[in-house]
Amino acid sequence: MKVQLVSAWILGLTLASTQAMQPLGGVLDRQGNPANRQQLDALRSRTVQHDFSDETAEQRQTRHARAEAIKNGFMYAWGGYKKYAYGADEIDVIKRAPKTTRNGWGATIVDALDTMWVMGLKDEFARAQQHVVNIDFHNDGGQLAKVFETNIRYLGGLLSGFELSGDAVFLSKAVELADLLMPAFDTPLGLPWQMLNITTGVGSSETEGTSATNLAEIGTYQMEFFRLSQHTGNATYHEAAQRVITVMLERNSPHDPTSLYTIPGMYPLDFDMLSGRFTGSAAYWGGGGDSFYEYLAKTWILSDFMLHRNLDLWRESVQALREYGTAESSDGFLFPGFVDGAKFYPYVDTFTNFVPGTLGLASKLVGSDTYFALAEQLLEAGFSVFDKMASSLGAEAVRFVRKNVGSDYLQLSAQGRAQVERYGIALERPYYVLRPELIESLFVMYRLTGKQEYADRVWGIWQGMQRNCRVENGYVGTGNVTVDAATTGVHNAIDSTESFFFGETFKYMYLTFADHDVISLDEWVFTTEAHPLKRGLVFDGVF
Repeated sequence: MKVQLVSAWILGLTLASTQAMQPLGGVLDRQGNPANRQQLDALRSRTVQHDFSDETAEQRQTRHARAEAIKNGFMYAWGGYKKYAYGADEIDVIKRAPKTTRNGWGATIVDALDTMWVMGLKDEFARAQQHVVNIDFHNDGGQLAKVFETNIRYLGGLLSGFELSGDAVFLSKAVELADLLMPAFDTPLGLPWQMLNITTGVGSSETEGTSATNLAEIGTYQMEFFRLSQHTGNATYHEAAQRVITVMLERNSPHDPTSLYTIPGMYPLDFDMLSGRFTGSAAYWGGGGDSFYEYLAKTWILSDFMLHRNLDLWRESVQALREYGTAESSDGFLFPGFVDGAKFYPYVDTFTNFVPGTLGLASKLVGSDTYFALAEQLLEAGFSVFDKMASSLGAEAVRFVRKNVGSDYLQLSAQGRAQVERYGIALERPYYVLRPELIESLFVMYRLTGKQEYADRVWGIWQGMQRNCRVENGYVGTGNVTVDAATTGVHNAIDSTESFFFGETFKYMYLTFADHDVISLDEWVFTTEAHPLKRGLVFDGVF
């Protein structure tokens, strides 16, 4: 089965561009150079997905059975959502109650549009389409909109729904929503507020009375806004997202003695959107920074490799990650961690598990065996956090002890030391709330290499969810990954089922076992919320 993109031209949409013929943001690298034409041609003809033609009939049968089991799991969870919360942003499964967390527009439905499409759930998709038609984005549900989350969950979901189905209503609603979000960028430097009153267009920081934000929340608009500019011919969206990068680079330099940004490519987490300056020195590829780095690589891919500055910055950041941002644990795994000036802190959260998949994909495209090997090492470390637990599920965050750094061990609590003795890691946050990042990287690396062990690991995590997270009417988080409900019974349940469980976790699990040409990595690239967008749409530097 192949998923086809229906051209906006076929749908009869007129996409007119009035922009002047001048370089768009990001087309030139920091030295003012465009992408090399020969390199562009080579990249555009390069394939990265493994050739699975040697798959045996038995392997295919097993794979299809697993895909069907995961689809059935989705329908089980979707049944609970339909019964008790349809149209709401989320469901509290145990309470059997709807929950408004994303302005009441139905985040779970929009986030799961593409999941339903790739699973072939046409009836569910049709009902969801009718929900989208009736969304009133001007009614904010009495909540401020978190601009970052609105972009990745709603806007990304609508764009992917459009590209997969060809239904113009999704593009129309995407434009409507994006235009309501644009006032967040109406600031002195064009940097977005974290929160936005949709009704008044007034922005604010999540920390009341400040202009504080973080790296991920200013730098995770590039993919969605680039693609929206392509579909509409309106460069405004793309330029707003790229201006963030321009301002960040102009106002922060590792060569400036007053700057808290000290290592080229390792951008600090904390940022002030009015001054355009970093306000802290700690850099990290996990929560608060993750999708900024992810979008450097993926927007470059989405742009048909034309956004040369993104590749320039990605290369510098990956080199810094390798040199300064990783360390070997006492039990032989290479983990990322916090970097604060010359100090390294051996703390890692589950959000860093996006790195192996994105790094592996980018490394295949540029032909770097060195960085692909780094992706494989980081994947082994991330998986070890899951593999060591009785539940087969990984903790939200852990601390590790670096090889030959005894002080890391001494600084842990007594409980932490005992956990290191048993698991090789200390569980900083011992819960699992259905997050997708490790599954994402296992899926991507499986598609890139064909290694069956990666797919088997996804299946093992799914089995862990079945034992520890499945309850009546759906799935919930588990408060302690060190115990397995197969022997203890489900307890310490966390009654939280965010939209990403339907939009990301289920999608990556299903695609691991679906036919390999469904959302091929040679044809699609995923946003940070797992919304596939079509690669290879012609882009010559103008919209």
